[in-house]
Order: sequence, then C-alpha cells, then structure tokens
Amino acid sequence: MRELSLFSGAGGGLLGTKLMGWKHVGYVEWNEYCQRVIAARIADGYLDEAPIFTDVREFVQSGAADQYRGIADVVSAGFPCQPFSVAGEQLAEADERNMWPATKAIIRAVRPKHLLLENVTALLTSGYFGVILSDLAEMGFVGRWGCIPASACGAPHERDRLWIVAHSDEIMGQARAGAVKQHGSTALQQGDSGNNPFNRRCGWVEMATEFRRMDDGLAGAVERTEAAGNGQVPAVVRRAWECLA
Repeated sequence: MRELSLFSGAGGGLLGTKLMGWKHVGYVEWNEYCQRVIAARIADGYLDEAPIFTDVREFVQSGAADQYRGIADVVSAGFPCQPFSVAGEQLAEADERNMWPATKAIIRAVRPKHLLLENVTALLTSGYFGVILSDLAEMGFVGRWGCIPASACGAPHERDRLWIVAHSDEIMGQARAGAVKQHGSTALQQGDSGNNPFNRRCGWVEMATEFRRMDDGLAGAVERTEAAGNGQVPAVVRRAWECLA
C-alpha cells in the first residue's frame, strides 16, 4: 500500500510500515531534526524517496494534500499527544497543539482507503475521543481500536499506546456510513488479564546506560532524545495493523 505519513517524526513508525511492505509516498513533519533524519534514511535506502513537507496545516492550505487523492491508499498519523496526555493539562480542543482538526482536513482532502492513527491511551477517557470517532464516522470510516504496549512486542519498556485502524465504507462494503465500532474485546481498552496479546506486560527493566533528557551540555543529544521519546516502536506499528485491520 502507498502511505502518506503525517507527523512522521524520526521514522520509527515508517520503519514499522516498511516491515509490512508499504511504500511511502509523502512525509509531513515540522521538526527540522526529524526532517534531516528522514532525508538521511531516504539516502540510506531504508525509506522510500518522496517529498518531505513541513507543517500539516500548510500542507492542507497550500493544496498539497489534494494532490495525494488517488495516490495515497493509507494515511498514518500519530497526531500530537500533549492535549490529551496525563503529563499535561489535558485541554484537548482548547490546546493550540491539538492537530486533530488538521489531520481530519487532510483525510477529507486525500480520501484514503485506510487510516492508521496513534496517540496516548489517555485519549480514550477524554471526551475528545468521542469527537474523533464521530468525525471518522461522518467521513465514512469504520474501524477498530486497541491499546498496545511496546512490552507486548518484546521491548524492555511499557509505552502503552492507543491505536485506531479504520477503513472506508467502500472498502468495508457497508451500505451505511457509520459508526466506528469498538473491537470486540473490552480487554483492549481496559487492560484485563488473559490471553489477549495486547495486555502482556513485562514491566520496566534496568538499562546499562541511562537515556537522559540533558547531560553534560550535549545539545545535540537533546534533539535525538526528544525524537526517540516521541517515536513509535516499529514492531508495535506492525502488530497494531495486523491485529486491528
């Protein structure tokens, strides 16, 4: 499938979709350091050669998003989590960093067949989650969602994240435009015990080297650490798609 990646970051999610054989046809990422990383991975051959755009709002306003209609089969977006994270004030739509409206505008312009969305699990319990589901249904998408920790894919850290996989009504072959449906197991949201692979937890482990936000004045390391902290785990991206699609 041909993927238009929004909020591409340093490419963790892109490596995950590459594992599934997807082809990248466009990247949208505002952070200059992450842009350089993506360009380097394109040069290395790890990522597909495609345009790198900056601000998602400009991507819509300039008409660039419209050019991807009929080209991108899937739009992926790990839109900023700060408006919903428990580490912040959880202002949702009142937070200027809320990029869901811009994401929705791009989905409307591109009209992809599939969506792969990611955010913090706190979005589930926010009132704004209902807004997103309603928007998806209104745009003609039917989907599933679930919470998958990185530890479920063998990572030494928890990093629990909410994933939404949605398909257009045309793809689903459904007559009614409508309701984005929850995955059949409540364990996906509530983290119940059992055989559900989403819910295996291995806990934190001690690492030989600490990964610090700032250390010894190494400004360059701060950029790398921030990019890694905001990144997606490739194996989790693939697991999310395989289990929810």
